[in-house]
Amino acid sequence: MKKDTTVSIKKIAEDLGVSATTVSRALSGKGRIGQATIDRIQEYLEQKGVEPNVYAKEPEHATHMICVTLPAEENAAELPYFQKILLSVYDFFIVYGYNVIVIKTTPTDISALEHVVNRHLADGVVLTRAIADGMDIRFLQEKNVPFVVTGSYDNRNVLQVDVDQLNGCCDLTMSLLRMGIRKMALFATERSHVVSRDRYRGFERAYEQLGLDVDRDLVFENVGHAAIAEHLTENMIKQGAECILCMDDNICMYVLNALRKIRADVPGDIKVASFFNSRMLNDYYPSISCVEFNVEELGTVACKVLLDRLNGDEALKRIVLGYNVILKDSTK
Repeated sequence: MKKDTTVSIKKIAEDLGVSATTVSRALSGKGRIGQATIDRIQEYLEQKGVEPNVYAKEPEHATHMICVTLPAEENAAELPYFQKILLSVYDFFIVYGYNVIVIKTTPTDISALEHVVNRHLADGVVLTRAIADGMDIRFLQEKNVPFVVTGSYDNRNVLQVDVDQLNGCCDLTMSLLRMGIRKMALFATERSHVVSRDRYRGFERAYEQLGLDVDRDLVFENVGHAAIAEHLTENMIKQGAECILCMDDNICMYVLNALRKIRADVPGDIKVASFFNSRMLNDYYPSISCVEFNVEELGTVACKVLLDRLNGDEALKRIVLGYNVILKDSTK
């Protein structure tokens, strides 16, 4: 019997630890594949004395689609941050011949993502937020699907691109404390979101570095609803709080709307600041003190990391981008 001298693209990919799409594109000369990866594949074939049995042809499951997950709860996907990330992904990948699928998930429901992956509807995934011990990340790892997270994640084997949230929030908090503010309320989101956890750590670190104690009675979590934020804002005014520090721009807008409703002056009656800036806050008067970073850059860098992974090139596991702390009229 004649010995089989062919090998499947899937087998090559498994042996070399790259995707089948990468192997196919390297062999066909289509797509941007690093020379080092091409050389590895050719060396593999020569050492084994075999030829690929589907030469110059992409595997059937190659889709030229990228899946982007957005949060489904409380209209979060409508926030400027997620919109900018989505547009960055689209603008980047369209140049390389990919189209984009958009789906929504929650921390406890990733059925839309499972549908896309199980039916091979996308070659890679961009997760626009990181959940601690997230179901979505564990699922993608089990399925061996290339993905990147815009945010931080405890597992350093996960491709992730984030801003230095901890130090940015520490710097803003410290600036406010150095103004002499002591009765400062923090309106936060739930800490299952990794970005919220990092921002809270930054808040605490500022107090630690200045030798001060956080007033735990003025720290409020799960302030992601307008009614809750409005109620707490009114209470802070009654209790004589000097400043409300908001975990993100959405909470900040809830607070500002509540203050406007009761005709409270910013910063005369109370100061306001945000751990994240956005177009919504930029358009507000008075201008809001904040931590600012380039969301478009965050999305673009994440796309570059994912493309490297899809092409079989070595990708940096974790990239941290910079920030600016901007003190404006709302804390004068």
